[in-house]
This record gives sequence, C-alpha cells and structure tokens, in this order.
Amino acid sequence: MEENKIISALIGLVGACNNNPKTENTDQVIIKAVAFPLIQPEADAETIQALIEEIYAEKYAVAPGCATCQTPCGNTSDYDMDRIYNAEADIRNLKLKILSALKELAAELYSGQKLNMLSEETVEFFYKALSYISFDMGIDSLLTFWNEVQETIEKIRRKIQE
Repeated sequence: MEENKIISALIGLVGACNNNPKTENTDQVIIKAVAFPLIQPEADAETIQALIEEIYAEKYAVAPGCATCQTPCGNTSDYDMDRIYNAEADIRNLKLKILSALKELAAELYSGQKLNMLSEETVEFFYKALSYISFDMGIDSLLTFWNEVQETIEKIRRKIQE
C-alpha cells in the first residue's frame, strides 16, 4: 500500500523532530502528507513518490546528519507498518482508527486553507499522535489515548470553525 509508505516516512520525520528543531516547513509537510490519501485519492505512483521524497527532504533538513549516518539510532527510521497490521486485532483496529481520524482532520485543515492558522497545540497533536501510533502500547493505554484523540479533534474543529 502506497499510503503506508507515506505514514511510515512521516513517523520517521516526527522522530527526527523529537531531538532536532523543525524547520518553518515541517508542520505543513506533516499536515499535507497526513491529508494526502483523502485529498488526492487517485494519485499515481509518481505523485506519491514525490510526496515521500518531500517528507525525506524535510527529515534531512531537520536532522541533516541522519542522511549520511553510519550508525543509525532508529529514531528517524521509517516505521514498519507491519507492526500495526500484525498486532492484536484490538490494537490494530484502534491504531488504524486513530490514523483515520488524523487523516480526516488533516484533510479538513488542508482543504479548508487553514494551514496558516495552525496553533502550536494543533501541530503538536499531530506529532504526538503519529508518535503514539509507532509505540508498542497495551490496549488500556491505547484506549486512553483514543479518548484524548477524540477530545482533541473536537476541540480543534471548534477552534477552526470560530
């Protein structure tokens, strides 16, 4: 699935931002890439690959040493989406539900031309959610996070409608 390659690369970019300052473009790259499957559902392989290359370019702008690192730490590596698909059904379904909710919100922000109005809180929510998707969590912790995701999305939607 091409969409999985986008999410995989995005999680690597988010990892790069955990230990390095993001650039002025990072937030928009993240929102655009999360929204991409919904805003361009008919995208061809070339367009998808161009987006993935944009994500990598941003990751290496944030953490330039990672491009040539001889001993990768794994913090900025692409995420193995099989970890989600091979997880217990409850965990897999909840992580996929979180991803779906993120895509819907990102598409609303992106297509509604709200990117210039993103609060730091909104942006941090995307970074946190993408990170959490990559964590090995028990179902109780993941359910707690799912509740937080729902509340945060509702709060963001209220703000952008003001």
